[in-house]
Amino acid sequence: MLAVVSFFLLVALISSLNSGINNFFTSFILTPVQRLVSQGVYSISAEKDTETLVGEVSRLTEENRRLNEMLTDYYDMKRQNEELSRYFGIKKADKSLTLVTAVVIGRDAAENFGGFTADKGSADGISVNSPVITEDGLVGQVCEVAPYSCKVRTILSPDISVGAEIKRTGGTGVISGGGDISGHGYTRLINISSQNKPVSDDIVVTAGYGGIFPKNIRIGKIKELLSDGFTGMPAAVIEPFADVKTVRYVAIVTGYDNS
Repeated sequence: MLAVVSFFLLVALISSLNSGINNFFTSFILTPVQRLVSQGVYSISAEKDTETLVGEVSRLTEENRRLNEMLTDYYDMKRQNEELSRYFGIKKADKSLTLVTAVVIGRDAAENFGGFTADKGSADGISVNSPVITEDGLVGQVCEVAPYSCKVRTILSPDISVGAEIKRTGGTGVISGGGDISGHGYTRLINISSQNKPVSDDIVVTAGYGGIFPKNIRIGKIKELLSDGFTGMPAAVIEPFADVKTVRYVAIVTGYDNS
């Protein structure tokens, strides 16, 4: 009887010991190892997902940059096509003109008369005194030439002299800028012939004499009548049709026929 009781006590003790060992193994060995493995897998997965996201963001950023470049090129081409169509419009209106289109590539901040540099030069047939126009009207003339660029003096400058005609009356005068009005984008018509009295809003065009400017290129309209302080002859403030201070594309006249 004692032996039987002892046997059952031994079995219970062994069972208890086994249970303790299992609990110890589970609590202090298996569970931490499982946790480490789980965390490692999660970390690897998270790192992989982050790399994937970074790669996707980088790809989308590059694609967006390329699309923006394409859009910029499109607008540049669209603008150039618009300017070329205006160039052909000028050619259609006056087939006697030989023109070279040019882009304004620089302006002198210290220059008060709207002078600028264009991207065409002697290699393109441009020479000093070549007239510069837009579809709106006369801008000025070339004053310096390099092989691949030129400087343009505008009709706001006092250093320019353009024979002009008042379209309505046939009266003549000379376009020459300068003074305070140039700061407002205006030029002057001086030495107006006295036999034909101009009035406000009269249209002024090039007269075509002197061998530099072709005739009938629009210049502007009379904004105000005044008297030339030096000669006492009638004079006028002219509002140019072309905005010479902001123009970006021009056509340079390399040849014309006034006959």
